[in-house]
Amino acid sequence: MPNDTFYNLPEQKQNRIIQIAIEEFSKHDYDSASISNIVRKAGIAKGSFYQYFNSKKDCYHYLVEVASEEKLKFFQNLPAPDPYSDLFGYLRWQFLAAANFELRRPQFAQVLYRAFIEDIPFPDMSEELRRRGTTQFFKQLLSQGILHGKIAVWVDPDVAAFITEVVFYQFGKYLITRLGLTEEKYVDNTIFEQDEAQTLLNNLMDILEAGMRDNPDQRRKYLNQD
Repeated sequence: MPNDTFYNLPEQKQNRIIQIAIEEFSKHDYDSASISNIVRKAGIAKGSFYQYFNSKKDCYHYLVEVASEEKLKFFQNLPAPDPYSDLFGYLRWQFLAAANFELRRPQFAQVLYRAFIEDIPFPDMSEELRRRGTTQFFKQLLSQGILHGKIAVWVDPDVAAFITEVVFYQFGKYLITRLGLTEEKYVDNTIFEQDEAQTLLNNLMDILEAGMRDNPDQRRKYLNQD
């Protein structure tokens, strides 16, 4: 995390350094990302950079935290999901919101994708963030679904959370590539009203529901096992 010298900088300069660093790590994997490029674009000395952050890894960890917070704030500003929707309806909203974030905040989304799915340069760090974030969130959500009879009792919540989390990080990229989406085509949150996006999302949810939704006959058979 940043040292006090970073927080002593004017906010505008802090934001500029963060934005340039986000851009660098979104374009390159961890090993290829260059601190030299960051300091050159930010107009600071490399020595100053290492007064702000102890290491490249320290900077990267902070950027992943920043990107995660940006995603949370972005979700909080989206139209709320239908309060009467069931668990699978809520997952629909989560997946489409993630696609919207991918479309609207592509650099932040790419940093998170590299950290959790593609490169995963620091598995221990990623696992720690997951436990505090999406992995724990989806595990709790799906465990509640099992408890309340919405998800089949035989479903392993860890496996189900893993699958759900992968879809959460991958669906936006898939949707954008499949439909050729660009930010310029959309105003505000109109992706939520896009017919082709809804069709693909419906198909995705049909697949997930077919695999996880509770079936009373299967439940009785499972609970009656010796």
